[in-house]
Amino acid sequence: MSKTSRLDYAYAVGRVRALENNIVAKPAFTEAADEKDLPSALKIIFDAGQFSLENIEIQDSEQLDVFLEHEESVLYALISNIISEKAIEKIILEIDRPDKALDLALALKYPFITDYLRHKIDLSNLKILCRAKYLELSSERWEAMLLSSGFLDVDVLRDSFELSYGEIGERLRASAYHSVWVLATDELVENESFIALEREFENFLMFYLKKAKYIVFGPEPVFAYALAKKREFQLIRLLGVGKLNQIPAETLKKRMSETYV
Repeated sequence: MSKTSRLDYAYAVGRVRALENNIVAKPAFTEAADEKDLPSALKIIFDAGQFSLENIEIQDSEQLDVFLEHEESVLYALISNIISEKAIEKIILEIDRPDKALDLALALKYPFITDYLRHKIDLSNLKILCRAKYLELSSERWEAMLLSSGFLDVDVLRDSFELSYGEIGERLRASAYHSVWVLATDELVENESFIALEREFENFLMFYLKKAKYIVFGPEPVFAYALAKKREFQLIRLLGVGKLNQIPAETLKKRMSETYV
């Protein structure tokens, strides 16, 4: 798999640098959570960002899905048009299967991208471990879901199953995940809620992606922008479904992770 010169990304990086200014910031989502209904909430989001279908009327979950699917297709079309290294595009498309995406990324040898995927694998495995302990799943069932090639040794995770959440946290003290694990499991123990786990794990990945803002040339800013937009779509879905189901504003706010800007 050939690797494109970093300078060949000058135009693509210039495009996404301009587009980054239109990513919806977290305060807009928290403000939207306080609105009385979905149309009012989405108006705040549309005013804060940039979307191809800003004037669409969304009244139910089906219309919300159509809108988000369209915006995601627009994003993929943009990425396809501004980069020549199609392997990066494939990695973005496979991002929800980080082990598959990592196979593609390793051949390109961009450490920022491969490290992101390894972090995503680790967090996926920690999420599996946490849920498996809480649900008291059989070892055969949850171990089959673990992904390899992260920074954490899979065997160490398997051996941690019988430990308490606090003891697992001590094992993670030297890793990058100690603080997010503690926040997530403290909330789980105190309130029997996985909200903190989902939010803090997403925060970890978003804070990592923000490092791409300091890379001048290369695929990393394009990669980070695409994932930032995909997270934006996920937050819009969370907000929309929450409003349609009359989820309290404070609960929605607790579920909202950080954004790219």
